[in-house]
Amino acid sequence: METSSEQNVYSTSYYFGIAMNKIFSFLLFAFIISCQPIEQIEEVVFDNSQLSKINILSKDIEVKTTFEKKITDPYIGHTLRIEPSQRIANWINDNFKAIGNENKLEVVILDSSLLKTAFENKDTKNFDEKKNYKYELFYLIEFNLYDDSNNLVASTLVETIRSTTSGVYISIQNTEKVIDDLVYLSLLDLSLESNKLLKQYMSDFIL
Repeated sequence: METSSEQNVYSTSYYFGIAMNKIFSFLLFAFIISCQPIEQIEEVVFDNSQLSKINILSKDIEVKTTFEKKITDPYIGHTLRIEPSQRIANWINDNFKAIGNENKLEVVILDSSLLKTAFENKDTKNFDEKKNYKYELFYLIEFNLYDDSNNLVASTLVETIRSTTSGVYISIQNTEKVIDDLVYLSLLDLSLESNKLLKQYMSDFIL
């Protein structure tokens, strides 16, 4: 009976020791993470006045969205306060000016997919930097110019793709700033490329 009692005490102590080691390891990990320097990420301001401006010989400008929005992983565009497709529409409405009494410019948003995927950075030695997130934004829009008889006069496709990464252990606020920065820079790319291609394929109608 004494042997059995000693075994029970030993068994209890053994499992108690394992539990304490696990608790200590968790607390140590949490302490290490909390002691990491906090990266300061600047606030992003969406200022359409900094993007390309277009004056076109047209009496109307219409913006249409035709792509099917995806709301399952890895797509996250629908989680934003203002979706990437709406950022395009805001830019067109603010910076495109219709001048004239004939023709219609149709802007079709074919894609504005924002994806978030996890990946492992095997090159880093820091534990908290091994797992990262990749954010990727793909923009595809089409400009169509029609005459008053609804005949297609000119057309061009514009596409851009840009990506960025972030660590897993950053605040929600900093995550939002990372995504906002990606959306704004992608919009800047889109506006510059649109300006170039519109002047190339609709030169007779760009003022």
